[in-house]
Amino acid sequence: YVNDAVERLTGYLGKDVIGKTPRMLQGPKTDRHELDRIKQALTQIQPVRAELINYTKAGQEIWLELDIVPLANETGSFTHWVAVERDITDRKRVALSLLANEERFRLVAKATETAVWEWDIAHNTQWWSDGLKEIFGHEVARENAMSTMWLGHVHPDDQARADASLLGMISGYEDSRQVQYRFRRADGSWAQVEDRAMVVRDRDGTALRILGAMTDISHRLELEERLQQAQKMDTVGQLTGGVAHDFNNLLTIILGNAEILQDALVDHPDLQRMAQVTIDAADRAAELTSRLLAFSRKQALQPRVLDVGQLMRGMDGLLRLTLPENIEIEIIHAGGLWKTEVDAGQLESAIINLALNARDAMPDGGHLTIEMANAALDDDYVASELDVKAGQYVMITVTDSGHGIPADIINRVFEPFFTTKEVGKGSGLGLSMVYGFVKQSGGHIRIYSEIGVGTTFKLYFRRSHAKEAQTQVNRVIRKVDGGTETILVLEDDMQVREYVTAQLKSLGYHVFEASDGPHALEILNQPTKIDLLFTDVIMPGIGGREVADSARLLAPHLKVLFTSGYTENSIVHNGRLDPGVDLLTKPYRRDQLAAKIRKVLDQK
Repeated sequence: YVNDAVERLTGYLGKDVIGKTPRMLQGPKTDRHELDRIKQALTQIQPVRAELINYTKAGQEIWLELDIVPLANETGSFTHWVAVERDITDRKRVALSLLANEERFRLVAKATETAVWEWDIAHNTQWWSDGLKEIFGHEVARENAMSTMWLGHVHPDDQARADASLLGMISGYEDSRQVQYRFRRADGSWAQVEDRAMVVRDRDGTALRILGAMTDISHRLELEERLQQAQKMDTVGQLTGGVAHDFNNLLTIILGNAEILQDALVDHPDLQRMAQVTIDAADRAAELTSRLLAFSRKQALQPRVLDVGQLMRGMDGLLRLTLPENIEIEIIHAGGLWKTEVDAGQLESAIINLALNARDAMPDGGHLTIEMANAALDDDYVASELDVKAGQYVMITVTDSGHGIPADIINRVFEPFFTTKEVGKGSGLGLSMVYGFVKQSGGHIRIYSEIGVGTTFKLYFRRSHAKEAQTQVNRVIRKVDGGTETILVLEDDMQVREYVTAQLKSLGYHVFEASDGPHALEILNQPTKIDLLFTDVIMPGIGGREVADSARLLAPHLKVLFTSGYTENSIVHNGRLDPGVDLLTKPYRRDQLAAKIRKVLDQK
């Protein structure tokens, strides 16, 4: 006997199935083990429930749930069986889909660089992906108590915040959350992590499971901090560069007039000494502004290809004279050292500044090691740095055995005027100068320090394949002659312009003055021949370089000498003066002005 539901379910009519066995509904995907289990129950005359794939008359698969029960007569003898079949195809499809999704979830968890987790709230068990071991070093126990693997490794100071975010989802206040906290690695160190999670609820809104992905963002946060520090340094550099420019104008006036007073007070030795004190103070101030310019990367460098090892051999004696005898100095030269292209004088100043910094870190003596070696910075390294290109570098390492730098201030040591020394014991510009020089040279600098062990500065300069330049010995200028040529002085600062004009006239030159670019071009358009344009670089409106370019169109023979309190991109690129550009850096002394003017005028 079959009812009408069999016909609707299978497509077979009653006459098609009566008298036949259920095997007619079975096919290739019917579970044989499940059939054996049914057969065993029938043999033992036991009720059985089973799930099977059967096939309709059209050959379509259907899942059936069978309840088979033996029936007995009045005497207790079993006479026949009653089977009730229910179509569970939809339920099975949903279940299989869930299994497939869960498998995909597991595969995605394994493939991503995050530790993926799932919390079964009812059973308080947590599942973790392999990322837990690969990223944080913890062995993966597939199922463990939530408190064991997660809360047990959250930093005590962060537990309340992390716990509250989960409770908010369970309570129904939110369906997802993102929280950052510290998570202990297997080696005991703390990782900064970002944990994203979402809750799965039933129809009543009860939280069943929470799925999450925990990512180690320690490296990202470190890069963000470095970027913020770099932006801060750049902003301070712009500020200090502008301040240095204004101060150099003032120092040019102070130095020039102090020299004039000194010459005029020959018959008054006491007053002449006071003028010399003014000159000495202005020189010290000029050194400070020079360091500010080095930090702001606005100094005009004179790079040349050189052997750093040879330069260090020449500095050995100077270092030993500079540092006290209780500091042992060791200079290590690696074989086959590559050449690099840097400003030799500025590199020497940087090494001296690092040596002095090491001296102050070792008041009771110690060991200073300066080592030079070739270094290759690969893509993995530069990915974690800012403004660094992969490639070959010459590395200079300066290491002391001093007291070390605390972690809370190590990121500030390159800031101008930052110092831990007593008032009057340092300007706080030494390391700033080193930082600015290295960056302006296209290099890279890193600092490593450990309290009680010491500090290491690593300076990287790009390898150069050019031939080493031959150094020239500068001749000492004992007497500077003036001349009778005509010079146009273009300077927006009235006091500087008046000082320069007076000095040039005293040297015999004919001088015209202009306070801005349009006025200078107007003078150059006149019939009078101008032999040299002496112009400030940075001025309101039309800058000195633009005036010079326009002037040379009017007078191709015109010679140009630039002057500035700091350089800018109009005449300096990649830290060096453009070819054919002459520059006199402010502040300058009278003899420097006279010598430079004469040199440019005499150039062929």
